[in-house]
Amino acid sequence: MKIMKRIWVVIGKHYHKKRNWDQALHYLRRGESAITSFEDKIQYANLLHHNGHSEQALAYLDGVIETSGSSRAYELRAHVLRELNRDEEALQDLNQALGLNKDHYLTWYTRGITNRDLGHYDEAIRDLKESIKREDASTVTSTYYELGMAYYDSGNPAEAVNCLRQSVVRPDRAVPLYYYRLAVSLGLTGQVQEAIEVLLEGIRLADRYAAADDGGYALFASSSNYSLDAFESFQQEMEEAQFFRPAMAELYVQLENWEQAEKYITEAIVMYPEDHELYLKRAAIRAKAGWRAKAEADLEHVIQAAPADYRGYFELARMYRAEDQEDRAFELIRKLYDRLPEHPLVCYWMADGYYRLGRNEEALAMNNKLLELEDDDAPNYVQRANIGIELYDLPLAEAALRQALELQDDAEFHNKLSYVLYLQGRNEEALIELQEAARLDEDFADHPTFLTGSGHIYKEMKLWDLAIDAYSRAIEIVPGSPKFYEFRAVCFIETGQLERALADCSQGLELDPEFGSLYSLRSGVYYSMLDYARAREDTMKFLSLAPGHPGAYFRLGQILYKDNEEEEALNAFNQVLEIIPDHAETYLYKAYIYYHQFEMEDAVQAIVNWSLHLDKEMPPAQKVEAIEALEGFEEDILSRAVERLTGMYGQQLYLS
Repeated sequence: MKIMKRIWVVIGKHYHKKRNWDQALHYLRRGESAITSFEDKIQYANLLHHNGHSEQALAYLDGVIETSGSSRAYELRAHVLRELNRDEEALQDLNQALGLNKDHYLTWYTRGITNRDLGHYDEAIRDLKESIKREDASTVTSTYYELGMAYYDSGNPAEAVNCLRQSVVRPDRAVPLYYYRLAVSLGLTGQVQEAIEVLLEGIRLADRYAAADDGGYALFASSSNYSLDAFESFQQEMEEAQFFRPAMAELYVQLENWEQAEKYITEAIVMYPEDHELYLKRAAIRAKAGWRAKAEADLEHVIQAAPADYRGYFELARMYRAEDQEDRAFELIRKLYDRLPEHPLVCYWMADGYYRLGRNEEALAMNNKLLELEDDDAPNYVQRANIGIELYDLPLAEAALRQALELQDDAEFHNKLSYVLYLQGRNEEALIELQEAARLDEDFADHPTFLTGSGHIYKEMKLWDLAIDAYSRAIEIVPGSPKFYEFRAVCFIETGQLERALADCSQGLELDPEFGSLYSLRSGVYYSMLDYARAREDTMKFLSLAPGHPGAYFRLGQILYKDNEEEEALNAFNQVLEIIPDHAETYLYKAYIYYHQFEMEDAVQAIVNWSLHLDKEMPPAQKVEAIEALEGFEEDILSRAVERLTGMYGQQLYLS
């Protein structure tokens, strides 16, 4: 019987030489007890594993290790364990193998890639370097690749580049993925042109693989020491990378070479026409290139091909919004909402669409639904706060932001809450929230938004020096923005520093001669300085930039009144009242003009109109007192105005 088992072993080894694995395993199993040499035992364990009997291979190797204590047996068992995704156990065997024999490069190599798979990058780098020390040119190429990938995975693309370059030094030993990973690492380190050249070699080689009848296995086997399993893994990675075309397109995007970027993503689409992700990518490229119609066509294709994928809708809606076509964007999102009415992200976009169209009540109702679907996402509450601000429901906005902050302590949320508190006149609380935002984000303390917000709050608190300091710091950071000069000029006006206010207005207008509000502000400074000619010049410039602005007409009327051009002043004041019929101060100016022109009836009526619009909440008796306190009119005129006002209020005046 023992003789027969030895015969089965001989036959099995015969079939093994012929690479007939099934027959080899069949006979070796029959003669298993007659396998005596260490090499034959290793071969048999390998055959068991290769034919899908890995657990049996492990059990067999347990016995081999027990009898031989060989480093190779430990190494083989580690290999089997790795392919069963039992890396921690494999690592123990590799440690044992290296304890027995530190000279075998393959053990260092295997432990290196095992450590890399486990995320132990420092250990992986150490082991792979030890492997390289022990290798010759026939094997070292793949180790440089694995070392490069260990650096890449650890977040060190610069070192990855150094190693991956070594993996393509000999083109006859390189495989397509080497070029691909090197190109990606070069792209991450800003070496885009070299990345393109490298990736082009990878694409050429990958295309040779694809054109071969065996999928490139013969090419792969002749240039590397990897197993068939490794080949299949590499092939899968190439498929997932779509033969590197999208990566090449992205490199050209970095160079803003839209034609080449479009070319490569289109090649990927030809190869994978059912992959709508590629159409999304091409749409993004075409949009960046300004090819709107082509980009829209790609997105419409995505919507048709994958109607349940919201990304096509969202990207097309963004394009419409970029073209100020809010209505089209909203209708597109509405179609998506009809399809996915319970999807939180779709509800968010619907609420946002209503908000952008000024349909804030509907936006709030949609946000209510969104919060019923998803009440644990902070941006949903921030959206609610934005709607509340538009509705001027500041308590609603405040409550929403506080809820957002409970979910996510975010600097931007504190900043927005500061603004809402500022709008409510709660300046100390607003300042605390702004400072909390700066605590969470140190850079925010030097951001123009923080400085502007601080300046506005200090201004409301009449802390003029602090407000001026905040705006001055904003100017230092963004010296080219005229609005900061405007903000600081207001503070200078409030503190009587008219020359400094004038300088800020002029500096802002040098930066932007079309910044209308600075002409308005400077005209007020000139007016206060009694320089009516320059005040008029700036007012007219402001009116040319903002036709029909009531404040500009009022200032023009004041200037004309000071220059004794009373008819022109009346015309200007009438323009104000056409726009703001209840502007009290305009009526008072008209009263003085009529009085000077001896138009006493018109003067009396203008005084009455002034008192009527002075303060809607003011009791009639106080309005009478206000008329009686006016200076520059004869007593008779004021008495007639009081009498007329009294007649209008009647009994109510006496009751008050």
